[in-house]
Amino acid sequence: MLKFAYLLALLFSLFGILLLDKRYKLAAFFNISRTLTTLATVVVVFIIWDILGIKLGIFFSGHSPYMSGVYLAPDFPIEEIFFLIFLCYFTLIMYRLAERRWRRT
Repeated sequence: MLKFAYLLALLFSLFGILLLDKRYKLAAFFNISRTLTTLATVVVVFIIWDILGIKLGIFFSGHSPYMSGVYLAPDFPIEEIFFLIFLCYFTLIMYRLAERRWRRT
């Protein structure tokens, strides 16, 4: 179980952001198609960024007892996909919260 701790933490965090989104209808619960298009586009850009960084020797995967050990490519763990989804979704939620807040002032 310790082997999947990072992946579980990412999924738990993603679930928390989803609940925040549902409560305030910020992104996916406001406009699902626009949210999915935005997330897919940005995640693909970051995946390409990661692949280029790995190929150039800039990025590499450290080994940790908390990671699953499942790699999609050399130095590209499966956790990276979930991290990128979380990062982009979190950023979108924070943007939408700020946008709502600044409209009222």
